[in-house]
Amino acid sequence: MKKIIGITGGIASGKSYVCDIIEKQGFKIIDSDKISHELSKIGYPLYNAIIKEFGNDYLLDNKELDRKKLGALIFTNENEKLKLNSISHPLIINEINNQINEINDDLIFVDVPLLYESKMENLFNEIICVYVDRKTQIKRLMNRDNISYDYALSKISSQMSLDEKAKLARYVIDNSDDNTQTMTLKILKKLKGEQ
Repeated sequence: MKKIIGITGGIASGKSYVCDIIEKQGFKIIDSDKISHELSKIGYPLYNAIIKEFGNDYLLDNKELDRKKLGALIFTNENEKLKLNSISHPLIINEINNQINEINDDLIFVDVPLLYESKMENLFNEIICVYVDRKTQIKRLMNRDNISYDYALSKISSQMSLDEKAKLARYVIDNSDDNTQTMTLKILKKLKGEQ
């Protein structure tokens, strides 16, 4: 029987690193951000829904979505964020389910940054949270995206705190130090029923 494992965390918490470790162990990972990106390409369902809701102001000259402009809007405006989530989440969840059905592995991992925010807990048998403390998260995001402290803070604050996510998850991987790989491999063994 398939076991579906959700991987969540916060922006700049190190989910990609953990997913790389899991992939190198031979497991398939469904990436909800990639799905979102794919569905919001020109002519795709999410693209059409976003234009209908937010208008042509959020298009670049080549008619692609202006992701930076849309991002700036939703990171600073809760109502607009909820509006975007209400049109994007059902489409993304549907595609995640399609991809799960196409994979025949016993363990399938799904990378969902906004797993709890989008109320997707019921899709998964277990949930892993990739955690870092807030100070480290802000510093990493500032360095990664070359943005100011205030903008990094507003992006992080637009998501549920990592402390809350860690309390809700079955497994927590603390990515603050260099034990991440060891912790990830240990959890994989448990999930495979080897310990």
